Amino acid sequence: MRKLYLSGFLSVAQTVITIQSEPLLIKELSGGDIGLTARMLANTQGLVGVLGVVVNQIGGKFSDVLGRKRFLTLGPLANILFGLLIFRNSHNRRVVLPLRIVRSILTTFSSTVMLTAALSDVAQGAELGAAISKMGAAVGAGIVITPFVEALFLQRSNSPRTAYLLLSLLGFVHALFVGLSVPETLRRAQRKTLASAMQLSSINPFGFLNVFRRGSVGLQKMVCIQTLQMFLEGKNLSDLVELWKREHLKWTVGESRNFVMIYGTLSILSGVYVTPFFLKNLTARGFTSATNMLNLLGFLLRGAREKSWIFLLAVLPMLPGVNGASATALKSISTDLATAEGFGKGEFSAWTNNLRALAGAVATVLYGNYYSWCKRTGISAGTTFALAGLIGAALPELILRLTKDNEIQRTKVEGA
Repeated sequence: MRKLYLSGFLSVAQTVITIQSEPLLIKELSGGDIGLTARMLANTQGLVGVLGVVVNQIGGKFSDVLGRKRFLTLGPLANILFGLLIFRNSHNRRVVLPLRIVRSILTTFSSTVMLTAALSDVAQGAELGAAISKMGAAVGAGIVITPFVEALFLQRSNSPRTAYLLLSLLGFVHALFVGLSVPETLRRAQRKTLASAMQLSSINPFGFLNVFRRGSVGLQKMVCIQTLQMFLEGKNLSDLVELWKREHLKWTVGESRNFVMIYGTLSILSGVYVTPFFLKNLTARGFTSATNMLNLLGFLLRGAREKSWIFLLAVLPMLPGVNGASATALKSISTDLATAEGFGKGEFSAWTNNLRALAGAVATVLYGNYYSWCKRTGISAGTTFALAGLIGAALPELILRLTKDNEIQRTKVEGA
């Protein structure tokens, strides 16, 4: 598991290494127009979600046949090439934007999809929930360390394209680590047949609809709750947050770096201490409800005023459930229930991540275009955060309250 956590850390590092540089680069490509920058960031990230369902579905199914390890290396190997291409063609929109899309798809597949499947190979039940929480700490570590490196190069080079050389280097280190150190988690006795993966139905990008066709009512509701909670996932808000910090709070590169590092440190501490404490002392329903309400409070505060202290204060209530952690309790239960109902672990991981990708597509397009509309009409752009809180916290909380206790079970309840 420790090797999987380190793989997760390296994946996050490859995402975060351009967290400031990519919006700056796209702002240059849009001629400094903030509204156009927001739309370009949002629409390309939206395509990531739509196209990602195909990769997640096919890759997840084939990982049930071939194992997880080779797919864990796919994203890092791609990032070696993509980083070099963007560095050499940083002023070419036709290169930068398509590679932003493909890079995000493959990095997400090799990290979230494959790591979730790999963890479920070696842990079940409460142990899986704890493992997912510790993976959150690894994510936090990546968020803490990587921005310091990016900001150091960004300040010295005065060019956002430098970060893409670092992306290539991280991809090389990650691919080497997985190849030499990470073991295969899927035993041969657990693998599906190649014939099952080659069926047309198996590569259907909308295979996740099987959850709603063949899954129990409880599984369906838990999947819906988790999907809506992904509207608050960090990568769906990172571009908006960067625009807010730079254009509204007037933060410098150094100030933004310091915030990301502090935020990442708090995320680590929360992943190691706070979230596990909540998981241990609350029921799955209690944990999910508490983190939903805390997320809602945080997002309502976050854009209430263009004040740095309010933005910083809003971080605190979000920590136990930030960046998808609010789904931790239901994720382990739904994974076990899906296995009991006959769904493959890699397949189910791909399905839930397809729903996550679609949620991300809708979220980023909605936030970016709503923000752009606010800029045109004079409405407070901070209401974008309130919109995110309503969709990603209030709505899943409503569904949770309509879910019966006997529907939140690891196995089917007879007569339910």
